Amino acid sequence: MNSRSLVLAALVVGFVSGCSKSPAATSSPLASENGPPSSENGTPTMTPPPSHDSQPKPGESAVYIVKDSGVRCFAPPCPTYNAFPVDKPDAEPIPVHELELSAVTKGSDEQTDALIRKTLDGTGLKIQGTLETRPNAGPAGAATVLRASKVEN
Repeated sequence: MNSRSLVLAALVVGFVSGCSKSPAATSSPLASENGPPSSENGTPTMTPPPSHDSQPKPGESAVYIVKDSGVRCFAPPCPTYNAFPVDKPDAEPIPVHELELSAVTKGSDEQTDALIRKTLDGTGLKIQGTLETRPNAGPAGAATVLRASKVEN
């Protein structure tokens, strides 16, 4: 098998395993005809994610239980986490591509690693924060970022 066949096989496996854009991600109401929102210097800006009935209003702080989704992809962004709203336990989990923990860990890699490990156990990590969308986060499209303002016990 040559390298071209291996690359093609990897792409097919990634697509079949669920690491592709959902239809909702391709028709975001936040994206304009000219591309994603950007600042004056042309760099993409963070925008609130589209509002759904099971999510708080964009930019509104809420408390979530964050657990590892088990999904692994080779093309970022990847929905590695599921966020479950604490006040709506019957709601569908929100796929989260990135956890932004710098406000609660003060840049400590050890603290960040310890918090990430908590997403792997059965109980998850309880985070107060806001959901944002980062457009063009990678080849797979936009990323949902959970920006933590507080970690609760």
